[in-house]
Amino acid sequence: MSRQLGEKIAWTAVAIAGFAFFAWLYREPCGPFPDSLSSPYVLPYAVGSSHSVLQSSCTTETHRGALKYSYDFSMPVGTTVTAARGGVVAEVRADFRDDQRGAEESNVVRVKHADGTIGSYVHLTQRGALVKAGDAVAAGQAIGVSGNTGNTSKWPHLHFHVRRCANCQTVPVSFRNTEPHADRLDAGGDYFARPYDSQSYEP
Repeated sequence: MSRQLGEKIAWTAVAIAGFAFFAWLYREPCGPFPDSLSSPYVLPYAVGSSHSVLQSSCTTETHRGALKYSYDFSMPVGTTVTAARGGVVAEVRADFRDDQRGAEESNVVRVKHADGTIGSYVHLTQRGALVKAGDAVAAGQAIGVSGNTGNTSKWPHLHFHVRRCANCQTVPVSFRNTEPHADRLDAGGDYFARPYDSQSYEP
């Protein structure tokens, strides 16, 4: 190997290391997450079922910036989606087909909670809303049917996040009816929805 080639490789390695260092130094902070044992949220699928996390919060993929506190749960088309927290249905969109891939072509149900936050359930199937705007829903109630609409990279899943307003930053969420977690759910982890006492928590 020539001296020039060796120097070029060395400088390239230094540049890559420098970029990685500054990316680490200026990375977005993640958390803190609420205590899972006292969280007002439950997993957005039926008790007794289990789904894996395709993409967790604070990733280097699409869950960054305003959407960094989001979860993608692997979910076959046709799976029942349940309310993660009680509230009033604020918005329903259910007209898009499962093969429509536009970023704004996702079917969705949004639920406004007692504290003003809004939970969004995204990528539902066509005509997959089981509620309408104005309906009161309880945690664990069936509100939709999962699908593969919008920007899913062709992999059926349920995208879930919570915001304080329509275009605000998403907020950290933990879930009380699965294994205790001090931080976010882990990507690749499989999470079983345990039974829970809905009377012990705010709606």
